[in-house]
Amino acid sequence: MRNVSEDHTTRNQIIGGIILLVILIGTHLIIGYLSSRTPAEEQALPLSVTENAEDRHTPIPFDPNKSDSLTLLYNGLKPWQIKNLMKYRAAGGRFRKANDFRRLYGLTDSAFRVLEPYIRIDSSEWVRRRDSLTILRRERDSLRHLADSIRRDSLYKKGYRHPKRDTLIELNSADTNALQYIRGIGAYTSLQIIDYRQKLGGYYTTEQIREIKSLRGVNLDSVLPHLTVNTDSIHPLRVNYCSVERLQRHPYISFTQAKAIYTLRRNKLKLKNINDLRTLEGFNDSILLRLTPYLSFEP
Repeated sequence: MRNVSEDHTTRNQIIGGIILLVILIGTHLIIGYLSSRTPAEEQALPLSVTENAEDRHTPIPFDPNKSDSLTLLYNGLKPWQIKNLMKYRAAGGRFRKANDFRRLYGLTDSAFRVLEPYIRIDSSEWVRRRDSLTILRRERDSLRHLADSIRRDSLYKKGYRHPKRDTLIELNSADTNALQYIRGIGAYTSLQIIDYRQKLGGYYTTEQIREIKSLRGVNLDSVLPHLTVNTDSIHPLRVNYCSVERLQRHPYISFTQAKAIYTLRRNKLKLKNINDLRTLEGFNDSILLRLTPYLSFEP
């Protein structure tokens, strides 16, 4: 009889162990399924399953711009929602009012309504930043108006802006202010004269300003007597070293001419003087005479 009783007890223990094992496996499967759900799947579940924070505990007041992850987790936010919120804050994003928190990805309207009464946003930081920017803009505008007023009073009303007088100005060293002392030359005209001087490498005669197309409406006959040139200030092109692109940037040299000069130089290795260009097509005496001050044949 003792053996039968012992066998019965052992069988019951085995059955109990199997049932316990089944319960553990089922629990593990359910937990794994719940943890693998996507945000969209969680939102599709009933509110009491996923986000009814009120059933678990009462949320505590929090500032979505400052609260730590533990506070947010306590208030019912999912870890992936908290991660997105932290990324948003790290990128400089801020919530200015409680209703802005509704933008949080994955937060449903029902969950927001539960949390809305507990949102406490400290707006002093962004208000202070906004006010600082407003003050800076006002100061900038005030300084601009003040500068404009001073300029008008000192230059226009008192007549101190480039008083015109009969004088001689050296073209190759004068700046735009100096040129405007001559009657007939204003700010735009002086800029055009300086720009053309840079393209040429310097003027070798005052008559060259007549070549500036934008000055055809200016009475240059009254301007030229007040100009002079110092040809020592001319910066010539070093023909034996210049590329085609550099040569063609000169107002007196076309792309075809620049290419011809470059090809001739490659064939002869070095060009000695302006006469070496006479063999090229498109270089007549008048062109060579005009180019002479601007070409250097130094080895």
